Amino acid sequence: MSERINEIKELLSTTPQELEKEVSIIFDGRQYTIRIPRNMADKIALNPEVDKFLFKLNIPSNPEEEMKLTAELVKK
Repeated sequence: MSERINEIKELLSTTPQELEKEVSIIFDGRQYTIRIPRNMADKIALNPEVDKFLFKLNIPSNPEEEMKLTAELVKK
């Protein structure tokens, strides 16, 4: 019962929920692969048959600044 109450509180909360998980990177000699945690994939209704990810690498002109890699889900 308390689990259901917690679920209802989450739905009523005005603070957005943020999920975060650190995952390993796999290299097969040709490409890198990451695994998306199942609970996150389920929440975004990931469809591997049609959905894509758009990767963006921000390379600053100042070499002392850090590069930033982002991945954005593109739902089809």
